[in-house]
Amino acid sequence: MKPKIALVNYENSPDSLEKAIKLCDGFSKLEKRHNVLIKPNLLTWSEDVTYPPYGMVTTTRLIEDIIILLKKHGCKDISIGEGSVAMHGKSDTPVAFRGLGYKELADKYDVTLIDFNESKSIKKKVNHEISLLLAKPALEADFFINVPVLKTHSQTKVSIALKNVKGCLKPASKKFCHHPKLSLEHCFQFIVDYIKPNLNIVDGIYALNQGPLYFGKAIRKNVIIASRNVLGTDLVAAKSIGFDPNKITHFREYAQRKDVSLHLKEYTLLGNDLEKNITPLEWDWAWTEDNTGPSIFAKLGVEGIAIQKYDESLCSGCSPISNMVNILILSAFKKKPFPSIEILNGKRMQARPGYDTTLLLGNCIIRANKENLNIKNAYKVKGCPPKSEDVVSALRDLGISVNPEAYKKYIEKHTNKYLDNEDFSLAFYRTKL
Repeated sequence: MKPKIALVNYENSPDSLEKAIKLCDGFSKLEKRHNVLIKPNLLTWSEDVTYPPYGMVTTTRLIEDIIILLKKHGCKDISIGEGSVAMHGKSDTPVAFRGLGYKELADKYDVTLIDFNESKSIKKKVNHEISLLLAKPALEADFFINVPVLKTHSQTKVSIALKNVKGCLKPASKKFCHHPKLSLEHCFQFIVDYIKPNLNIVDGIYALNQGPLYFGKAIRKNVIIASRNVLGTDLVAAKSIGFDPNKITHFREYAQRKDVSLHLKEYTLLGNDLEKNITPLEWDWAWTEDNTGPSIFAKLGVEGIAIQKYDESLCSGCSPISNMVNILILSAFKKKPFPSIEILNGKRMQARPGYDTTLLLGNCIIRANKENLNIKNAYKVKGCPPKSEDVVSALRDLGISVNPEAYKKYIEKHTNKYLDNEDFSLAFYRTKL
């Protein structure tokens, strides 16, 4: 029998989700006695600035709908688990739980919240190259519900069901997946061999262009995609935002390992018509032809300074720092050439000749370039990830008069762009009264 995949237009809660789950037989293996664990995508959150959540994190509304339907089914042992970005040894998961209404969910429905960054872990040896530390609660759940958001990703094209379980890794293993020699997409597609989703529910109420973070552009999409089959879920979800599944590396690798097809004809599609629910989204960010900075640098005439384009070795901790540096440099641009500086990040980049100074952001890139003879003068900003204030100090030390407030204003701009649009409501990220 072909795996069933349901695509339902979101109209109301919890009826739309209930329809999707029934169509794909999502609860057919669920027993009342089961220990159920729900895994949303709560990539990161902050109490210092206000991020626009649309398309970046799973809506609290859909998580509440899942809990309501689980309770209706008779389930009592329900947990929500996530491992948000851990910055400077401190987990962001409690911040995300507080900021997105999960504390209220826990109190209202007697649900347990689990921070995978702090929970016990079990080591799994994938092969001779890869060993991963997985959160013990995720491994031991009787029924694992995987709830990614429908978004693109600047390193992997899409971040949906297969990638969402990466949040069940301990921080060290998440960083390992961004290995300088092993492919990011190669590493994380093994996780579902151990943490096997019993049900995948893609939150497509909002979807995100140029994700995975808040500076992408969200759209109101209004779809829910559900299936017991993790790859099938991803195939339909990716297609719904305009991607050819054959061009997604982690789809191909997973399908080859499991000897399964990437053709949708091998799946039973139910609910609304997929072809009528396709909205092509962009995933990449344009860079200059000579790889010296984002395309806006060339458009504005930025000279002197060079920033190589991020690669897949840049992990989630350093990714916001990379974006911040671009904005800080633009804040200091006065139509005059900057000092001769090349800026590197991630784990793989190599300094090029011709620059007076090489600014190395983070422990990983410092190690990667410790014997690079192209470097005349290395300015090292240590940290995993480096602290934003240290990055600001480094840029100023090198003669770049950056304005730290510029990045806060940049975040505010992205938050404010949704304020007057009735399609975007923060009510989706709060519990229902």
